[in-house]
Amino acid sequence: MTYAVLMEEQDDRESRVKLVENLLKIVNDEARNSLQGVLRDVPGIFNLFKDTYGFNTSYVDLSEGGLLILESVCSQSKSTGNEALAPLMRFIGLDPGVQSTYPFTVSLGLICMPSQEGLSYQGEGPSVEEGALYFVSGFSEAGGVGDVKLYCARRVIVKPGSLASEVKVSGDELVNEAAKACRGFRESHSELVKSFNEYFGLEPAEVVEIDEGSVGVDLPLSLNLMEPIKALATRLKSAISEEKPTLMLLGIQCTGGVSEDYVLNASEDGVLVVGRRLSDGCLRYFMVK
Repeated sequence: MTYAVLMEEQDDRESRVKLVENLLKIVNDEARNSLQGVLRDVPGIFNLFKDTYGFNTSYVDLSEGGLLILESVCSQSKSTGNEALAPLMRFIGLDPGVQSTYPFTVSLGLICMPSQEGLSYQGEGPSVEEGALYFVSGFSEAGGVGDVKLYCARRVIVKPGSLASEVKVSGDELVNEAAKACRGFRESHSELVKSFNEYFGLEPAEVVEIDEGSVGVDLPLSLNLMEPIKALATRLKSAISEEKPTLMLLGIQCTGGVSEDYVLNASEDGVLVVGRRLSDGCLRYFMVK
């Protein structure tokens, strides 16, 4: 291989790395600015989330029915030796050592809606629906937007690999135990959560153990609530597909198998992944689907 060819390949690699870094920065800046705008508009619901569950999330979305939804997820695809979620498993009658317990996913959320008067809805559950333990509390006031007040309900969903139909726990107990378990789970991956926060300037919403030694954190970005994010996702998606985007997220994934300096990949099914390898074998990326 000639010197000229080597230099041409080096220049091509450097230009691709620069492209990846620029794309990451563009998406990151757009996400941070959009979410900070939402936070300024409705700070009360983010404060309520932290007060309820003991940590922050940056995930916020708008449902088709006009409900604001905040959420954080902690999940184990299989038993990895991490005991943080084990007390919650035992609390609802599961054995952490049994493989059928996995995948085990916990969703902690708030459901918020505007109203000029208090809401009479008293909540529901805890009950088992389609294999998941589900609880929604009554609504309480959590600030407002202008003259309109916001009312929020706590929502907890626990979905194991298998679950008996009878789970006898109270809603308050479930909220407390689920929050404690997810706090411990996030703390067990605090360096990765911190790395996400330091680079993106946002709190991740999901912490997922894929396998032993393999973990990821990510933040889905709302295409319903934040028009700048939707517009950016649409432009990026149009480069690889005529279909409209359905999902955009920021993430860091550590599998120990990341060797390339960058990832710039468009799959046949219309998924765009752009990422840069970190020094510790992790991939910092965004995805448009």
